Amino acid sequence: MTPAQHCYRSSPLTKILDIIECMASSDNVVRAGFTPKFQDIPTLTSMLTYSYAPISEQKMNPVDYPYVTLNRTAYSSSSSATLYDPPIEEFSVVKTELNDEGAKATFEAIDGPSVIICTAGSGSISVGPKTEKVKAGYVFFVGATAECVLESNSESFTTFKAFCELSGKESANGTS
Repeated sequence: MTPAQHCYRSSPLTKILDIIECMASSDNVVRAGFTPKFQDIPTLTSMLTYSYAPISEQKMNPVDYPYVTLNRTAYSSSSSATLYDPPIEEFSVVKTELNDEGAKATFEAIDGPSVIICTAGSGSISVGPKTEKVKAGYVFFVGATAECVLESNSESFTTFKAFCELSGKESANGTS
């Protein structure tokens, strides 16, 4: 894969590359090596499948994220918010690239939590009345129904927002 290419894999095997990897919560990890933890090679090999699809079917088609507003600086510097929406309901990811100092992206509130990681540049994140500094490696949790504002204080500020929408899903007490 090359930069800006994205794919969805449901395979139990992963390979660490220069990528953002987002995985749904799971309690079914099966290990076979490279760890001091319990390794269950027979179970792992029994789970393997050799079905495959052409690469063209595994690549995702990113689209502009419609629930963000870019300010004039962001718009004029070709900043973007790109949605990567795999064919699962557990999560989606938005990559935000703010390409100038003062560029701002305002994300509408959603009915679910988000986790935002900064991978390049620096800026700030505002949720309600609270504003925090952001730089590469910083991670933030944004609660459901909270508007979130990202603002760049560098020429290039890149974040990834993994989120899930809980609208229509079970509540914490097990009712719909």
